Order: sequence, then C-alpha cells, then structure tokens
Amino acid sequence: MNKVFTAKLLNNLRNKKGEKGFTLIELLVVVIIIGVLAAVALPNLLGQVAKGRQSEAKNNLGAINRSQQAHRLETGLFGVIQPANVAAPVALLPVGITGDNYTYTDLVAAPDAIQASQGATAVAAFENDILDYTAAVNQQNDGTFVGIICQSDAVDGSTGPIGATAGTATTDPSCGTGSTAL
Repeated sequence: MNKVFTAKLLNNLRNKKGEKGFTLIELLVVVIIIGVLAAVALPNLLGQVAKGRQSEAKNNLGAINRSQQAHRLETGLFGVIQPANVAAPVALLPVGITGDNYTYTDLVAAPDAIQASQGATAVAAFENDILDYTAAVNQQNDGTFVGIICQSDAVDGSTGPIGATAGTATTDPSCGTGSTAL
C-alpha cells in the first residue's frame, strides 16, 4: 500500500509541473493590497515632509537667537539680519541665514541693547502647508539672556510672521495670540 501511495503521489506531482504561475485574481488581490497600503501611508509621508521643512525655520531661528546673544556681548547692542535695516555695519549679525522654505525678517528694525526679534514666514509655495515662526531674545537686568521661539498654532496662509513679544529688561519674551512657545 505504501508503494501504491508513493506512485500516485509522484504521478500527481509530475502532472502538476505544467501548472506554474499566478492567476489573474491573485495578481489583482496583491495590487489592491499594495494600493490600500499606499493610500494609508501617503498622508503620514506628507506630514513628515512638512515637519522636515519646518525644521529649517526652527534651526535657523535658534542660530539667530544664539548669534544675537554673542553680538550683544561683543557690541552692546542686538543686531539685525537684513542689511537694509543696518544703520551702522556693526549692527549686522555675522550669521548667514539662507533657506528654501522660509523668508527671514527683522521684526524690530532698529537694534537696541534690550531686545530683538526675527520672524520666519513660509515662502509662497508652502504658505498653506507649513507653520510660521518667530524668535525673540532679550537681556534681563541681571545680565542673563532669555530667548524664545514661537510656532503658529495653525497653517493660515497669511503673508506675515506671527507675533512674539521680545520682553523688556524685567520681563521674559512671550508668544503672541495664535502661537505656542517651543
């Protein structure tokens, strides 16, 4: 009986050699599964792209705040990042800020010894996709520096940066309405 079973099994396997490949239904099921997975993953991917673009503003504004502190210690005044706002060459910050996703502006046109603030506004191509940011730094009466970076609460497509209050010699900088401190 064992030999008969083995013979039938081998005969059956030999006849099945011609039945190789996938059916059309199997291929369609695989394509549908891949399509569903792609549809689920795409929104997450787009969110990660926006976060990557926003990291440019966070990094650059952090660099500006640190540069402002060093500039204040060296010259006695906070500086500006836009050459058009410079009354004296010493007021220009020695930091080169460039970016593909944001335009950086001085929110306080004239540098002083107490405070400075800059904004990062999304360029027109991304103004409805990424958040705007503002940075502010000031020096307190005790000589300590206090800096803040504010992120807008929503993508609004506006043409201006959100407001951050730079503070005074006795008050800390704070974020304005519609923004959150990072």
